[in-house]
Amino acid sequence: MTRSVPRLGLNRAEVAVAIGVSANSVDQMVDEGFLPKPRKWHSRKIWIVSEIEAAMREWPTDGLRSTNDDDDWTMSV
Repeated sequence: MTRSVPRLGLNRAEVAVAIGVSANSVDQMVDEGFLPKPRKWHSRKIWIVSEIEAAMREWPTDGLRSTNDDDDWTMSV
């Protein structure tokens, strides 16, 4: 019997694949505050899946007007 184990954390390359961007875009999204910073264990960096999902829910929805006058995606950190 094979049991699937849920993925709780992803490395940088896996985050990129999961959200459909390049690994460099993941770095940029972290720098801009659109994705959370990774957790660190020794030299490994791991993103918690639930934190990625929560961050993405805060992104603006395409086609909806923002409550502020800015048309860019700048988020306050």
